[in-house]
Amino acid sequence: MYLDLFNKDILVVGCGNPLLGDDGFGPAVIESLEIQQIQADHIGLLDAGTSVRELLFDLLLSSSIPKNLILIDAVQHSNALPGDIITIDVNQIPKNKVADYSLHQFPTTNMLKELRDSGLIDIKIYAVQVETIPKLVKSGLSRPVKKAVLKLSNLIKLKVYDKKFLSCDREFV
Repeated sequence: MYLDLFNKDILVVGCGNPLLGDDGFGPAVIESLEIQQIQADHIGLLDAGTSVRELLFDLLLSSSIPKNLILIDAVQHSNALPGDIITIDVNQIPKNKVADYSLHQFPTTNMLKELRDSGLIDIKIYAVQVETIPKLVKSGLSRPVKKAVLKLSNLIKLKVYDKKFLSCDREFV
């Protein structure tokens, strides 16, 4: 059960639907980290798929939560090129969404703010600029988003494996 992951220092969560093209970025990063065997006692990896709200709700109700939460998602950001990795502050989650179950919807943003405001958890959000999201089911990432999977998974591997939490002063990584 994923509640065991709440006891980790760092929980890395991939959000998105791999059946909707580039929206599958988050799960693809988690898969990449698993393939690279990012396994340590202090790190938890979770492909939340389309269940990010349920996960956040469980975190809010849990007596044990990770010190750091890294959320990985896909966005449509007007100032970015396909494949750009963007750091997003909880207060600046774009209102335009990729899908109805994403981080960009109420009540998800409210739960993220409540978790952050508790002072018990540090939240980082990393998203990729999508090239396209199909209107119908179509799996597979675009070329620039595939490249971004490796870029972000390598960055996470370098930082969290050494117990360093991701930080970035720039909007684009």
